[in-house]
Amino acid sequence: MPSGDAAKLLSMTTLCTQPDRHRVRRMSRRAFWRRYGGVEHEQLEFKASANHLLESVVAMAMTRGGTILIGVADDRRLLGHPTGQAELDRIALVAHEAQVELATRRLCAGRTELLEVTVPAITDRVVTTPDGRLLRRLGGTNQPLRGDAVARFVRARSTAPRPSVASE
Repeated sequence: MPSGDAAKLLSMTTLCTQPDRHRVRRMSRRAFWRRYGGVEHEQLEFKASANHLLESVVAMAMTRGGTILIGVADDRRLLGHPTGQAELDRIALVAHEAQVELATRRLCAGRTELLEVTVPAITDRVVTTPDGRLLRRLGGTNQPLRGDAVARFVRARSTAPRPSVASE
């Protein structure tokens, strides 16, 4: 039984030790950092938990889409994050509030369980927070559009070519 700092670290880390019932992507910690890189940017956000996703989802959807990795601290520590019903319900609520279809996937980096949330780029409409804020990703931050920037943004989107949709 670990004690002291080791016990504290283990209590903060969710381990990938249970048999896989759902689709899980397994990789070494090194492969994880090679795949995702170690710096937040326009299309990558680290979150310690699933509690505050809404602004990142809105901002990514209005920029170029992206990936939110839940269970990773801003300082790049792999904290781990359980993938239980409460977390999935929280993500579903964010998707509902933002009206953005999110995809989730469990990851195991070494023995640490993480959750990957994929945010699509939304190009055919405007996505805002429930209180009406229009956000964009600027580097690794979510920034509001204000004043004339909102008009330029909407105008640019309305004149951009729309992707063609195959008929069924």
